[in-house]
Amino acid sequence: MHGLAHLQDQDDITEEVLVIDFDNLVCIKAIVSNVSEWGCKLIADDVNELRKNIGIRVGNTGKLTKAQVTAVKGKEAAVVFPRGDTGTVQDKRRERRNKVSIPVKIADKEGITEISGTIVDAGQNGCRVSASGLKALPEEVMLTIKKFDKPVAGEFVWRNDNSAGLRLLWETVEAAS
Repeated sequence: MHGLAHLQDQDDITEEVLVIDFDNLVCIKAIVSNVSEWGCKLIADDVNELRKNIGIRVGNTGKLTKAQVTAVKGKEAAVVFPRGDTGTVQDKRRERRNKVSIPVKIADKEGITEISGTIVDAGQNGCRVSASGLKALPEEVMLTIKKFDKPVAGEFVWRNDNSAGLRLLWETVEAAS
């Protein structure tokens, strides 16, 4: 059962959702419709920014429904839910990483120390960043990515002066004032 079961087999029902693309770390708001046990349709002006592996969040729940984009045409995307999956994104230590080049600001939770860098590879649960001075930051940090509405929490798994591996916690917080 997936996290969109309350909309299943109700063709005339739609709901606003947040869609996170794990391949290129894009986050968009979309309307979900035509939900079945196998998949759904997403409608958004910027749906063409989505690649393949996505997570769909309904409301303010802390869980994402794992899905894959199979086709994009105009403002609509066809989506399938992977078979044999519990429907939620779970922490995995080994995962496919995609080479990317995404500007990012990495800061302590208070926003006192901030470093500009680049995400050079990314997966659904983590990323590798390139930046100078990473050792000056605490273990838990906030990543601010232009395409996301709010910062994403992360924690260092490893780091040196110019590169680091981060576990993404997918908790968002209000920007520090």
